Amino acid sequence: MKILILTHYYPPELGAPQTRLRETAACLGSLGHTVRVLTGPPHYPDGRVRPGYRAWRPSVELIDDVRVRRLPMWPRSNGGFLDRVVDQGSFAAVAMTAIGEARWADVLLIESPPLFLGATAAWLHRITGRPYVFHVADPWPEFPIAMGALRNPIAQRAAFGLEALAYRHTAFITTVTPGLVELLDRKPAARGKVRLVPNGVDVTRFDPARRADEARASLGWPDAALTLVYAGSAGLAQGLGTLIDAAALLGDAGVVVHIVGEGFERERLEIEARRRGLRQVVFEPALPAARIPDVLAAADGVLVLLRSGPLYEHSLPTKLLEGLAAARPIVISSGGEAARIVAEGGAGVTAPPEDAAALRDAIERLAGADRSALGAAGRRIAQRYDRRRIVGDLAGILAAAAAR
Repeated sequence: MKILILTHYYPPELGAPQTRLRETAACLGSLGHTVRVLTGPPHYPDGRVRPGYRAWRPSVELIDDVRVRRLPMWPRSNGGFLDRVVDQGSFAAVAMTAIGEARWADVLLIESPPLFLGATAAWLHRITGRPYVFHVADPWPEFPIAMGALRNPIAQRAAFGLEALAYRHTAFITTVTPGLVELLDRKPAARGKVRLVPNGVDVTRFDPARRADEARASLGWPDAALTLVYAGSAGLAQGLGTLIDAAALLGDAGVVVHIVGEGFERERLEIEARRRGLRQVVFEPALPAARIPDVLAAADGVLVLLRSGPLYEHSLPTKLLEGLAAARPIVISSGGEAARIVAEGGAGVTAPPEDAAALRDAIERLAGADRSALGAAGRRIAQRYDRRRIVGDLAGILAAAAAR
């Protein structure tokens, strides 16, 4: 097949969606399909376009032998609601002009969020007749409403209308957990179209036998009685304030927490950690995906946090799968699917979401646990989420859509 991926996020930007989409594109190519990507200039999350790119100048490049066409747009930071509307809406509007790219393809794969691309997909489908598969990584508009980022009733109604438009014209909808499949299938425009395609991980990127002290030395990190790593976005959905509170409760227990990544909440969290004198909480710069195996190998435990609420319980974070693949024990502060995977697989310790005291207790339990056995159990779980097998399932869904 000829497959066009339409996405707001793509490398060299850093982040879980960017890594997942890059690996998906490369894996589809290895299965014999021809893949192109349609995206904007790299600028997430701070709104600053990366060196070598221009916001208003279209460009074409090859990444992993995949043709990536970048469209002009108005980049803004991933901050307030208006910034996101301008940033995401401008790209979605310009992408409506990519009629030639859509006609080239047999099928389009649309990444959501942002939900604005639902309108783009419906428009390109109407003009070119090409079918599309709509991948819902996070359920919008429910997610920003739950976070308090989308409060205006008129804006909410408009967002639900945009969602219905995207679902009405798509061939299939894919999403990452059984809970989200049920949630989306209850929507009239989506009923009967929803398919499960969980997040995956390239397990070959991670060496489960690598020594943690050697990995820490390669990163210039000091040794500690217990080194914990959070590698991922520091956004509203993660609720990393719980981690700061738990670190304060631990006190001087020899536990060092490394937070690796950027996000909307990072600056506030850094200020709070300094205010409370938490020298054991170290904020590291975001690193490219190629360095994440080193970061996770340096951990005695990998931290995964989500806020409380039913939508978060349906999440399957990529950082969880990468921690499992690295054969490192998981310390998870969450409910629902992610916590169930860790608990039932014996891959780490769990705590309820947004409960700092419970998270402190979980960290203390990890300190006295058989971390090697927990990590080995996690590695076995990761094999079930192997990226190549999951992309093979996705290719089958894309083929069924193209056949229409």
